Amino acid sequence: MAHDVYNLADLPSKKEYYRSGEMIVAEGEPSDGWYVLLSGRVGVYKRDFSVAEISRPGTVIGELGFLLSVPRTATMIAQESTLLLHVHITVDELLTSYPAVIKHMMKIMAERVVKTTEDWRDSMERVSLF
Repeated sequence: MAHDVYNLADLPSKKEYYRSGEMIVAEGEPSDGWYVLLSGRVGVYKRDFSVAEISRPGTVIGELGFLLSVPRTATMIAQESTLLLHVHITVDELLTSYPAVIKHMMKIMAERVVKTTEDWRDSMERVSLF
C-alpha cells in the first residue's frame, strides 16, 4: 500500500479489534464501508467455501460491496487476533477527496481479477488432463 501517497489516518475511519473466530461481516449484509488490515489474519468465505486468507498488513478488504453498493459478497472471519481500520465514506467523497485511494483500490481489484483468471485457467488445465 502506498502510504506515502495518502495517510490512512486522514480517512473517516475507526479501528476495530476482532478475536480469533469472530465474524467481521457476513455475506449478504449491507455494506457500510471497507477495511484495511492493520494486523492479524482474515479468512474470506463464500457460502461455506474458503476463497482467501488475508494476512498482509495494509491489504484492503471488503471494498467490492462498498464500490458497487451491493450487499457483502463474502463472509470475513478473524483467523487470529485481528486489528482492522473500518473506513466509512461514500464513493463520491472518496473520488473527490481521496483519488489516490480509489486508484489503489482499482489496482487491487485488477490484480485479483488476474489471479482469479489464472487460478481458473490452471484448474481447467488440471481437469482436462484426466
